[in-house]
Amino acid sequence: MAHPKKIVQPPDLPVRTSHSQVVTVTGGTLVFIAGMTSRSEKDAIPVHPGDMRAQLRQVCENIGRALRAVAADFSDVVKTTTFTTDVDEFRRVIDERFKYFKRDLPTGALIGVKRLAHPDLMVEIEAMAVIPTDHAK
Repeated sequence: MAHPKKIVQPPDLPVRTSHSQVVTVTGGTLVFIAGMTSRSEKDAIPVHPGDMRAQLRQVCENIGRALRAVAADFSDVVKTTTFTTDVDEFRRVIDERFKYFKRDLPTGALIGVKRLAHPDLMVEIEAMAVIPTDHAK
């Protein structure tokens, strides 16, 4: 079965290196992943306080765990919303994100916020994925 996700680049919109401008979905199962933060799998306390790169890595690891729980991976993600307390620092370490989101990038939004749920948190990402129906758990 063909993947239900298709990347579209409208010719009259600029090509973005951080995300796709348009993703279409036909069929498949939608997966909604709550905002992931830099909390480890064993601890409710955020890890890596003050280190945006390490927090972003932990956030992506946590998204990966959520995706694997439904037999999906990062290539199935169609949209992300990123909340950060420091947009400039996030952009400086965004290459960490591309170690996980490698091709057929999802659409995305980056939103600067004053604070997240814990004062040590610097970044939170929620995601939406679509997987072929025959691969859904």
